[in-house]
Parts: sequence; structure tokens; C-alpha cells
Amino acid sequence: MQIAPGIHSIGEEKGGHVHAFLLDDGDGLTLIDALFSDDASVVLAEIAAMGRTVADLKRIILTHAHRSHVGGAAKLKELSKAQVFIHEWEVDILRGKRTATRVGLWPKPPKGVYKLQVGLALGLGKHVACEVDQTLKEGDHCGPLTVIGVPGHTPGSLAYWWPERKALFPGDIVVTWPRLELGWEGLTLDTRQNRESVGKLSDITDAEILGVGHGEPIVGNAAASVKKLLAAA
Repeated sequence: MQIAPGIHSIGEEKGGHVHAFLLDDGDGLTLIDALFSDDASVVLAEIAAMGRTVADLKRIILTHAHRSHVGGAAKLKELSKAQVFIHEWEVDILRGKRTATRVGLWPKPPKGVYKLQVGLALGLGKHVACEVDQTLKEGDHCGPLTVIGVPGHTPGSLAYWWPERKALFPGDIVVTWPRLELGWEGLTLDTRQNRESVGKLSDITDAEILGVGHGEPIVGNAAASVKKLLAAA
């Protein structure tokens, strides 16, 4: 679904109302995250609905290497020959050589994501291993995006800022499902650091769109939503 010129939101209930974003900047398509399903069918359907083909996909840029966000990466890379980008800390997880850092089993709100917490705590829900073409870090540029380091949810979490479209993609350090909050406590490795990372994003005062990893995107005056969230935390 197009939420702004050149920005399409793609959602899947699996993985906790997870969302990915297809960007069209006139130089091929860029995908931020790859949803939960290994077959990438939801992403492929959105590309087709745009009147494009999978060969138009040039970049797969990942916010972090949890299963909900990398499930379709290997299939999409195979079909499109797109390059895959992620933070250095997350590379071996994406390649299937290291499991994602475990979280605790003690239930944390919201109740609707406890199944995901258990999966991460026990190392369940393996994704199809995917090769990485290039690592990203704070200050890099990839396609139309500027890279922002936002550790907390994971040490290698990255956010992406598209200044021309005033669109910010924070991964899982902010969620909107089932409510707007500073990520999900039970799946965040360092909540203090996560809050500090959201504080960094609050400095982007002209953000209009917030494309979060879980829940519907905020379309309109997103910067105000981030500031309000921080003030209430």
C-alpha cells in the first residue's frame, strides 16, 4: 500500500504485525526489511501491484537480524540479485552462523508478543541464511537513505532517514502495535540504550512519516509523536 509518494508499506501478521517498506526513488527499488515469511510472497505481491518486477529490486536494507525482519531476505536476493546491507554486528546472525542474542523468559508486556519473546529466548524460528554484500554504520548512505545507529533493541540496530521524503524508518526501537511505545521490553536487549537511541531520532524535527517495524506507520507529523512518546516514558 502506498503511504506517500515513493513509499509503500507492506504488512504481515506473522512476526507480530511486522512491516517492511518498499521505496522507489527513481533508481530502482529499495526494500527496508523483509518480513517473516521465507517465501517473500507478500513483498513480491506488492512489487507486482506497483507494476514492477523483482528485477527492479536493487537493495535489501535490514534494520536488524531478528527473524520477523529477515525471513524473506534470502529468497528476494536469489530472485532479484539485489545487494543485502546490514550492520556488522548482525552479519553472522543473518548468515546463519550465530543465533540472535537470547532474551529472558519472564513475561513482559504486551501479552500479544509473548510468543515472540519465547521464540527469541529459546532460539526458535530459524530464518533461511542469507549472504551479506555490504555492512552499514552510522553516517553511511545507501540508496536514498542516511544510516543512523540506534543500538538498544539489538547492538546492531539501524534506522534509516530519507530526508527528501521526510520519512524515518526506526526498526524496532519504536512500535505502534498494539500501542505506540519505545519498543517491546521483552524483546529489547538494553532498554536504557534503546531510549537514548529514540532520543537521537527525536532530533529529526521535520520527520513526517515514521515507518516502524511492528504496527502501522505514522503518516503525518511523526516527529511530534516521537517527542510525545519520549516525554511520557
